[in-house]
Amino acid sequence: MNQITLVTSPDDVLHDAVRILLVDLTQEQTHLISEVLTSFESIPAIVLYVWSGTDSTEWLIDKKLKSQLIVFNAESEKQEVVGYLAAQSNSHYFGFLKTLSALNNRAIYSTDEFKGIIASLIEKYGI
Repeated sequence: MNQITLVTSPDDVLHDAVRILLVDLTQEQTHLISEVLTSFESIPAIVLYVWSGTDSTEWLIDKKLKSQLIVFNAESEKQEVVGYLAAQSNSHYFGFLKTLSALNNRAIYSTDEFKGIIASLIEKYGI
């Protein structure tokens, strides 16, 4: 059985795991991530940090530093957060990034594409 732990502000967990930060995702985007993660027969322990626009920015920054992968909604109303996350080398996004797409061209367009990102992450960071 795959262990996936959801963590929201202000909490954290201390066990070894691959950590993924999900930032201000829509219900549809969250469903796609859930679908991909449950499609793997076997994965290492995963911690999903889930941040919404009403949560603490300090919590977001702390979890950004701890995560191997960041997935954000480029169309979030929190455009200052979008700009900050777009500059991170381990970030991917759903939606349209507007003028920052030249900085980060790692958009997620399909379930298969995201599954490949997760497969690479597991291969690289699997604990």
